[in-house]
Amino acid sequence: MKRAVVIAFTLLFSSCIHEETVEVSPEKVNQVKTVAQEAMAKLRGELMKNFKTAISEGGLAGAVSFCAERASKIEEEVNSELNGIKVTRVAIKYRNPKHKPDKLDEKVLRFFEEKLKEGNLPPYYVTAIKKGGKIYYVYYKPLKVAPFCLKCHGNPENMDKEILEVIRKKYPKDRALNFKAGDLRGACKVVIPEDKLKS
Repeated sequence: MKRAVVIAFTLLFSSCIHEETVEVSPEKVNQVKTVAQEAMAKLRGELMKNFKTAISEGGLAGAVSFCAERASKIEEEVNSELNGIKVTRVAIKYRNPKHKPDKLDEKVLRFFEEKLKEGNLPPYYVTAIKKGGKIYYVYYKPLKVAPFCLKCHGNPENMDKEILEVIRKKYPKDRALNFKAGDLRGACKVVIPEDKLKS
């Protein structure tokens, strides 16, 4: 079984000019994992249900339109039901600008890329930050590119021209092309306020 990677993230507060480290105990990691997986399952379930409907009604072009026009809205709806917990997706080569990584996200995504190259990609990564006097646990699950994903994220020269045209129209600043099967696509990210872990 692959070992989970846990780090304590150091955040600098300019107002008091000092470092503060938030440590994550093994017990907390298990709690974070449980809550995060429930949140991810809820989002994934809603997205996949609607994605399959879009494909059945409009093919892959319909699915691309769904991703551009409805996926973010579904993400917002799911998050509103999670009562303070936020689940989203992040990627260095993002398609939707809403999935652009922040500095911590990019650090974790680069770490995943390195571990994938070594053949030792961890199943998840947990860290914690302190912001505004509150602790937030952040859970990342790496997402890899499956062969089916290449229909919309592969080499443009090998993609269906209609699909490529829809992608370019819906996402004029798209960065999510030229992947190969098995590449790191990005990560699912869950931010959990500390009080959401208390029983």
